[in-house]
This record gives sequence, structure tokens and C-alpha cells, in this order.
Amino acid sequence: MNITATLFALAAAVSAQSSERYGDCIALVETDIDRGRAAAQQWADEGGGADAQYCLALADIAAGFAKLGASRLEQIAQRKDAGDDFIRARLLSQAANAWLEAGEVDLAQAAINAAFELTPGAGELYLTAAKVYAAQEKWLQVVAAVRTATQSGFVSAETYVLSARAHIALGDYVAAADDVVEALTLAPTNIDALVLRGEIQQTGITIDVYYDDPLEKNEPGK
Repeated sequence: MNITATLFALAAAVSAQSSERYGDCIALVETDIDRGRAAAQQWADEGGGADAQYCLALADIAAGFAKLGASRLEQIAQRKDAGDDFIRARLLSQAANAWLEAGEVDLAQAAINAAFELTPGAGELYLTAAKVYAAQEKWLQVVAAVRTATQSGFVSAETYVLSARAHIALGDYVAAADDVVEALTLAPTNIDALVLRGEIQQTGITIDVYYDDPLEKNEPGK
């Protein structure tokens, strides 16, 4: 899942607790980026607070302005109306993802470090940390971050793929195969995991994954 899709998912998850205008803003950004971005800017100019700024940051990222969106997310995290430390840490984690999309790895590292300072025990932050470490080819840290996230109950196919790449870089193809199994169990059609599966099987390691075929589920009578 790319950063824009991730942010849309997070935005949708909190829309029920926010204003109706917030929900409308997010929906418009998702369906018509130009109109949505203009509406978000207008709302922000009217003093819409953190909700308006967040919608605008999402619009910036969706429109291809990842640096602007990342900077805006960091600014929102400093606002008094942004929420508690957990919310601020999540905003900084999202900023780190946006910085990565913009190719600004050092700024991504700074953002995730700031997030950990706010909530050191937040397991979900390690999902982002794994991506930041992977961008720096810090493979041992990638493996450790994914393990910590998993132990905290946070998993994703994307981060299992990162862990697999890390294990391959470290020469541990068996562990990489285990990661690919986990990734494909969560997301059977994940292209990156399927590619890694092929690469690993070329070394002589067989990777068997058992899951329901999503295409079969859509067939009549199933």
C-alpha cells in the first residue's frame, strides 16, 4: 500500500469522530484531487484547524507534493489542537512516510525519531521505522523493527517484504522465505512478495503458501 492509500485509510478511520466537513473534504480529495485540494485550502484559510490542515496535507501528497505534505504534517503535530501524544506521534510517522516518498531519507529518520520520543512504546511506529531503515540499507535494524512491530500486534505485507529483503541481504534465505510466506498469507496478490518468492525458490528453497484464492471466492456458488 503506497503512502497516499495509507493516509486515505487512516483518514477514513477517524472521520466518524471528526466534523462532517472533514469527512466531506477527505472524500472530495479522494475522488477529485484538484477540487479537493482547493476545498481543503479554502477550509484551512477559513481557520478550519488541525482537521483542515490534515485534509490539505493529504491533498498535497495525493497531488504529488510529498515534501509539502510531509512538512505540513510535521507542523500539524506541533499544534495544540492536534490531539494527544499518540496522535502527534502518528502524524510524525505519516510525515516520515511522506518524506520517504519524496526521497528525503534524513528527514524521514528525524520524523520517526521524533515520533518515538513522544510514544516510545507504540508498536505501530516500527512499521514506519522499518521502511526508513530499509531506505538506508540498515538491514539488521529492518529485521528488528519488523519483529518488534509483529510482537506488538502490528503486521503488514509490505513490512514482511522489507524483512525478506533484509534477510536476503544478510544471506539468510530461510528466514526470507518465512517472511514471504507471512506476506503472501496477508496479501496473496502482493507483487513484491511474489517476485521475492520466485527469487528465493531459485536458490532451491521451496515456498508453499496455503490460502483461499480470492478469485475463487468471487465465483458463483462460492
